Amino acid sequence: MGLLDKAAAAGGNETAAAKPKAAAAAKAVAKAKPAAKAAKAAKAAKAAKVKAPRARPASLSADFELASSMNRRISWLVNFIVNFGVLFAAIFIAAGDTGVVTTILFAVSGGIIIINVIFIPMKFSRNIGQFVSRTKFVRGDGKNPLFLHGILVNSTGLSALIGVIMIATQFQKLSEEDNTTAIILFSLGALFLILWFIDRFLRNGSEMTQGLYDLLFGAYLVKYVPSEEERATGVWARLENMGNFGDQLLERQEKRAAKAAQKAAKAEEKAAENEGSSEESTE
Repeated sequence: MGLLDKAAAAGGNETAAAKPKAAAAAKAVAKAKPAAKAAKAAKAAKAAKVKAPRARPASLSADFELASSMNRRISWLVNFIVNFGVLFAAIFIAAGDTGVVTTILFAVSGGIIIINVIFIPMKFSRNIGQFVSRTKFVRGDGKNPLFLHGILVNSTGLSALIGVIMIATQFQKLSEEDNTTAIILFSLGALFLILWFIDRFLRNGSEMTQGLYDLLFGAYLVKYVPSEEERATGVWARLENMGNFGDQLLERQEKRAAKAAQKAAKAEEKAAENEGSSEESTE
């Protein structure tokens, strides 16, 4: 019995000595968890910053880079101001019933729209908005699409606006008997709106952001800077120089996006550190 008692006492001492070691190991594991979480959060932040590259269509030459969403926004904003700025001013002034001034403004607005939608794209395959945003529509081999493509693309928003006006003005006249004109105008307005919705639907669902007419003509909106041989002179050179304004806007947006990403990463790191400290305090 004496030998058994000694063996039991020795086993108890070993377990008592093992308990502090186990507690120290558990504390080390608990301290390692917050560090592991912080490392995972940092990796997740880095992975979020790196965007997956957009798939390149097989028919587009590798020499071109697809226009970014910011390029498209700048182009749309500039074209909207150019095409409809004077028109909205004329509509606003028309409320004051100033016939001569309003007529002149409507004429000037129509001339600006025709120049930006038809004549400039026919000459350069670009409108004013695309000059500013340094973008251009090209086919897969780098050639310019048919001039009809530029006219249709540039007039999509305008035709939709005209369609809304046609529907609003002719809707009540549909109930009149033998009013064929109202039916035709209402149908044209509805057609313009339907084409606009189809174009938007296809553009939003396309990986290459191609609308209805882009798909029909095989065109892609790409980033574009003319070479020395393609540089224009005179008034057209001023249009090319307007691209500097677009570049400045892009740089500002990129800086803002980088700052926002840095703030988000710092916030995630602080959150991970706070979680780690709270777990240590509970232990």
